[in-house]
This record gives sequence, structure tokens and C-alpha cells, in this order.
Amino acid sequence: MAFDLKKALSLPDIHRSVHKRDEVLRRFGPLFRDPSSLMHQDYLDFLSLKHNHHWSGLERLGRTAANDMDNLRSAISILVDETALLSDRFDTALSMVDGVGAATLTPMLLLAYPDRYGVWNGTSEPEMRDRGIWPSFPPNSSFGKKYEIINTKLIGLSKDLGVDLWTLDALWWVSKLERLNNGEIKDARFKAIWSMANQAEQTAKQSYGQTIERTVKNKDLRLSKEALITHLNELLDETGNHCAITGLTLQFDGSDDQLRPSLDRIDSNGHYETGNLQVVARFINFWKRDTDDMEFKRLIAIVRRE
Repeated sequence: MAFDLKKALSLPDIHRSVHKRDEVLRRFGPLFRDPSSLMHQDYLDFLSLKHNHHWSGLERLGRTAANDMDNLRSAISILVDETALLSDRFDTALSMVDGVGAATLTPMLLLAYPDRYGVWNGTSEPEMRDRGIWPSFPPNSSFGKKYEIINTKLIGLSKDLGVDLWTLDALWWVSKLERLNNGEIKDARFKAIWSMANQAEQTAKQSYGQTIERTVKNKDLRLSKEALITHLNELLDETGNHCAITGLTLQFDGSDDQLRPSLDRIDSNGHYETGNLQVVARFINFWKRDTDDMEFKRLIAIVRRE
């Protein structure tokens, strides 16, 4: 996997992020290594791009965790305790804090121990997948076990490239922008697919973050995330990026959220599996709910006077 490091590091945003690395590590590293002194404002500052100089979007969900700082400090203490297996402490911390996922926990680990932990988020994962370097996982792997495997891959990549893990994480943004400009990826569609697959995977998360075949409202999730992403691509290709029920054009990055793609079970009493899934507009999924698929299509036809 090749990066033009000189070109990447010359980009203003990347140069600024790398330049700010030591400052950010000095401020937040001690707080995450020993979270007993982590204050409410410290955590909110960590979530803010203005202060972390590296990650945007953490504030959207991460602020909820600040409602119980004692619990948050306990979870971080477990997360950074290197006397325990990484997979175990990751799963435990994940289960303890609402609104916090891998995209928040892994930057904490990087800031605490910048030479030992990489970042797993909505930028690094799609980039690794598209480059064919996303690792495979044993069946029924927990989020913690997956991160353990991903982290080993990230450490290897950083050594191969001769960069630290903070800089590697910044390089994913460069890679993404370059391939977007070259037309190599359709980013908005991929992000929508990844989001649908991620949401489906989250429904199978048990109290300790395990992703296993389980029952959610008597519905089983019978596809791995990797298989689901492939299947969603196939479904959208089949419909030409249109809603499977109405034929409306789906908007992957448009201004109308109700036209964004949403994963629907054709038979609401069936499982999340191949043959029982379709991609529809968000408002259609909301309207349909548990209505029989054929009955719902009949009602739509009446509205359209067909």
C-alpha cells in the first residue's frame, strides 16, 4: 500500500494535524492513562476537533457519556489497563458507556499509548476495505476481538510506511480524498452502505459488545458485516439506486434525509438474511413498519391511483 508521504504531509490540514500531535498527546495522554483526574470539560475538549486537532464528529454521540463521569472514568480505567487482554477490556468498556463506540475508544487508546494503538473508525475501515487490506475475523468475534486484529494490522502498516500511528490515521483522509478526486470510489453510496451495515451489526451487540447470531425481537441477524456490505451493494445495483418499493431515487448525500437509503426486511416476521432484505427510502421504512410487504405495496398503489 503506497502513500505519497511528502505530498500528503504538505497538505495544510494534514500538516497542521501532524504538527499538533505532540501538543495533543501532552494534554490528553496523561488524562487517559490515569483517568481519575479526567474532568467533565477535559472529556468534552477531547471530543472537539478544535482541541483534539484530528477527529471530527466525536461530539455527535460521545457527549452522552459525560452525563456520568464516574462511570466514564471507570470504563476508561478498564480500557487502558494493559494487564488484561485488549479484547476483554475493549468489550467491557464498550458495554459500560452509552453513545461511545470504537471511533471514540480507539482515539483514547492512541492518546494514552501512541505507539501501541491505532484508530478504527468510519474513515480507516472503508479505506482499508477498498484497498483490500481489511482483515478477516473468526466467527462470532466480539468488537474487542475485531479491534485486537485490526490494531495488529494498523501497527504493521505504520511500521511498513515508517510513520507513527497518529500520522497513519491522518493518511487515511488523504487516501480518501485522492481516490474521490480520481473517481475510484463513490463515497456517498459507500458511506450509506457502511452505515446500514453498521446499524444492523449494532443490533446484534450483546451487553459485552459481542456480535453473535442472536435474537432481536425474534429476528436473527444471519449475515456478517462483510457479507451484508456485499449484499447491500448488489441490492442497490439491482434497483439502480432506487427505492425497492416506490422506485424513488435514493439520495446518498442529498438534503432530504427521508430519501436516504434504509434497510428493510421484506417479511417483517422473518430474519435479517439474504432473500429477505431490500433497500428503501427512509420514510417508506418508517411508514411500512410491520405491514405485510405486498399489502403495503397495494396501499402505495392506491395512493398513486395505479
